[in-house]
Amino acid sequence: MADMSIEELKIILTSWLNEGFTEGELSVEPQWYVLWQPDELEEVNRDYQLKEYAPGFVTFGGNGGGELLLVNEICEVFYMPTIGMAPDAAIKVASSLEEFRGYMQQ
Repeated sequence: MADMSIEELKIILTSWLNEGFTEGELSVEPQWYVLWQPDELEEVNRDYQLKEYAPGFVTFGGNGGGELLLVNEICEVFYMPTIGMAPDAAIKVASSLEEFRGYMQQ
């Protein structure tokens, strides 16, 4: 899915939440995930000023410890610290949201 839109991300998050994935362990770094509510995505992204500090990324969750989970425009998944946020601080976790979903545990 190229050019991920926030609306497409909301659909994916809703599906994951409906399956019972709200937060839990990850089998990859950052080892824990907390998913944002789909109806809060725009607000959370605006509050973290991602367009300014990490252009090209959209957050869909965090790890509960000061790091955001993000997706880029070509649907790769990263995590990034909220302090010192910048595109070059992003650490790739998965090549797709589908791959990332495979790392999530309830």
